[in-house]
Amino acid sequence: MNMERLLALYNTASPSGREGSIARLIMAELDRMGVRHKRDRMGNIYAVKGQAETYPCVVAHMDEVHNRRTGSYSAHIVAGSIIVGYDHRKKRVTGIGADDKNGVWMCLECLRDFKVMKSAFFVQEETGCKGSEAADMGFFADCRFVIECDRKGDSDMVTDINGTALCSRDFITKAQLRRHGYKTAHGLFTDVYALKRKGLGVSCVNLSCGYYEPHTDHEYTVIADLLKCQRLVKHVIRTHKTVSRHEHKEHRFQSVSHWDDFDDCNGYGWLYPHLLGRREYGARMLESTTNNDKTKHKGRTGK
Repeated sequence: MNMERLLALYNTASPSGREGSIARLIMAELDRMGVRHKRDRMGNIYAVKGQAETYPCVVAHMDEVHNRRTGSYSAHIVAGSIIVGYDHRKKRVTGIGADDKNGVWMCLECLRDFKVMKSAFFVQEETGCKGSEAADMGFFADCRFVIECDRKGDSDMVTDINGTALCSRDFITKAQLRRHGYKTAHGLFTDVYALKRKGLGVSCVNLSCGYYEPHTDHEYTVIADLLKCQRLVKHVIRTHKTVSRHEHKEHRFQSVSHWDDFDDCNGYGWLYPHLLGRREYGARMLESTTNNDKTKHKGRTGK
């Protein structure tokens, strides 16, 4: 495990809209590995390794909800098993931005380990998936599938968001989830959902990647759970050698029960103001978000 790379990502501040420092770190890593890459006007980074007719693809977002400066905090390994943050000025624990620097680390590891690979690194996911909403969809035209690692915990493969299926049943079957300690789950808004709504024609999923208590000062990573996610990602890449076709079909909520836990949305209307009041997201979201203004960083616990 490249622990040095992971800690460097944690120790680089990247508030939404100010991802310049982490983007430079990522591009330096790509240059070091000899991976071709470009950055669009929005700030998204697109990386391609190798030459092939089709590519596996892993994506992540560069931004975090924590608003601080590089050098004011640091990530530390505790008992060789978890990673936490410490704020030097305030002398207390702080979030490490594992949402979604764990995903960024996964992308870089895959680009290192596989001869053929594509990855995209998006900006401003935490403020409404603005980067992925503006993504170059041509980049994904020759992808076999798209994996995002941007879910808390250690056992979820999100295959459905807002009633919209993200992937084919065959893709799920080949992933052998039970063997890897995973299960299918419903999820909340994130970049793969934005890509699917923009017409992504292949299977995509969002995986639990070992972070816990995201969007709080108590955020931490369990190293074993991050490595568990990495094993599943590598398995999918090795076993899916052909394109997993899956077309987007729009659905509406049938009821609140369509969510794993609708309360995950509470307090997050400030992040997704463009969704408030839209019928497919239900009146309860509007009510919940407007009644929880004082708990902005503690409502949504997963994606």
